Amino acid sequence: MTDRKTNPTPATTGTHALFTLWARKHGIEFPKLIPAYLPPAGLGIIATEEIRGPDQIPHEKANSMSPGEVIAFTPSALLLTRENIEQFSPGCGLGSLLRQKKDDGGLSSHAVLAAVIAREMRRIAEGHENMWREWIDVWPKAKEFRGSMPLMWSAEEINLLPPSTKRLLDEQREKFKRDFKTVEKKGFGFTKQEYMWAWIIGFSWKITRHADSCALVNTRTLFYKPPHPAYNDLPREDCMALCPFIDYFNHSDDGCSVQLTPTGFTVTPTKPSYPANAQLFVTYGCHSNDFLLVEYGFNLPLEKNKWDEVSITPNLLPLLSEEHKRVLSREGFLGKYAFDKEAFCFRTQVAVRLMLIEHPEMDANWRKVEAWKNFLSGHDDGERERYMVEESLLGFLDALEEEGKYALLEADKLREQGIRGVIKMRWEQILGMANDVRTNMVGENGERRGRRYAM
Repeated sequence: MTDRKTNPTPATTGTHALFTLWARKHGIEFPKLIPAYLPPAGLGIIATEEIRGPDQIPHEKANSMSPGEVIAFTPSALLLTRENIEQFSPGCGLGSLLRQKKDDGGLSSHAVLAAVIAREMRRIAEGHENMWREWIDVWPKAKEFRGSMPLMWSAEEINLLPPSTKRLLDEQREKFKRDFKTVEKKGFGFTKQEYMWAWIIGFSWKITRHADSCALVNTRTLFYKPPHPAYNDLPREDCMALCPFIDYFNHSDDGCSVQLTPTGFTVTPTKPSYPANAQLFVTYGCHSNDFLLVEYGFNLPLEKNKWDEVSITPNLLPLLSEEHKRVLSREGFLGKYAFDKEAFCFRTQVAVRLMLIEHPEMDANWRKVEAWKNFLSGHDDGERERYMVEESLLGFLDALEEEGKYALLEADKLREQGIRGVIKMRWEQILGMANDVRTNMVGENGERRGRRYAM
């Protein structure tokens, strides 16, 4: 994402002003940054003066790169992590659940952080003090998540999402369902709505609006794995921290670098320089727009996301026989089927080519299977089967396009404009990508380049 040509207004009033004062008082450093409103976007981070990025420094043997100035720093003591939940919410008694194995009734970091947040919101409403209160006050309210997070949508709205988006959402909904059920059994009296809000806060709390995006943006918690024995055996999904101030940054493919140091998280620039009033970003990872929408609540324009792709795993897997699945699994090609702006991925072509062999485990078909394996290894260009493979792939595109046209018509009937815009934007992106892939396969005039062969 490039810098926005907007007129930023520093967020120097209200809760954001109180938060920045609190942040500086407690050791958060951001000497040349300030949160700002970026019309028609929302909150983001801008430079108050020029920022110097990394420089090439000549060296006798090789070029080395200076990291540039530290533009933001949040000390470890202010993070919300597994270690300090009792400080964040005194008397919560949830620390013991983190130390238990999940098979013995323990909870994931995400589930516990959500419970801690939900509990503390109730305590604050009852008049209790909290050291992080100024930070908590800039968190979005549940109604702000409604239009951006598909997790909070109705069944009618969810059913209009593309299959690739729904697949990820289904996984997320199952995870939330498991966490809420477990927390409910522990005796916490949170409502489902209260816990869902806290659960969303627990992995993607900050909310803004991109100038060229149709959805609200949520910044994920940071990956947090300090050199401490307690973290040695933790799975990656349990290594998380909520980080004041750094969670103001929005996402870009080429954003600034965020690193965990022995004293806290630092942000350093990656470009040579940034002028005053330029918006600065961090990178959430190499993710498709489906992932960004489900996990973070926003959808980037295609030209702003070089990692975008469309999963067709939900479409292709049901067509595979158990024999096909076993053979693909043995070769490491079961699942993860997709197409991007240019073509179907190699994994998809491998699976479709195997489907041309009706019974790949039968001894009588060993020559065909060997030919298929030669394609995997690059010893056969696969031209002989190209026509039939493309026929199958075009069939996937046909079905997807039909579903997309129907979804676009139905989306126009939705009452909520924001949700309608999110659904339409993603479907239009997918249909545009499908059209580009089709053109690359059959040409501008629909003329086929392949030839019909039997395998």
